Amino acid sequence: MRLKLTTHDISRRHILLGAAALAACPGVSLAGRSSAVDLDWKDLRPLPARGFSTGNAVNHSSIPSRDYSDPRAYMVEKKFNGMLVRLPGFLVPLQFDGTGGTEFLLVPFVGACIHVPPPPPNQLVHAISTKPYEMEGLFEPVYAVGILNTVLAETELADTSYVMAVQKFEEVTFD
Repeated sequence: MRLKLTTHDISRRHILLGAAALAACPGVSLAGRSSAVDLDWKDLRPLPARGFSTGNAVNHSSIPSRDYSDPRAYMVEKKFNGMLVRLPGFLVPLQFDGTGGTEFLLVPFVGACIHVPPPPPNQLVHAISTKPYEMEGLFEPVYAVGILNTVLAETELADTSYVMAVQKFEEVTFD
């Protein structure tokens, strides 16, 4: 599925309706889940099968206009679809007003998407929150907790292979 997300095309209401529909699907249970599955960025990159062939990895006609030389950049790990997950990263705001932001890119390292070329789409998450989150600074480290899904989305800064309906952002503490 490929989706170009703009403020004109999709609203938070659409995201919430999609999450509600997913929760209503047979075989998907979010109600009994007491805690999120902790993920690392490497978990979002599936390991290629032996004898990897780019022809089997991706439908080249669905690749957006941004050029990534390695088609594995679009390979996703679908086993986390619809799951409540917790992923560490740094926030880059896509939508922000006086009360905080509701749309962010969750990136794996400081500087991604602004100071350096963006990471591959399967290493970026379009994080959408229903409650505004007030950042303390650009590239704030957080744990994003929410429902993860594989959706190819284009944002102003980068393409993403994942979208997260964020339930909360947790503070990262350094000892």
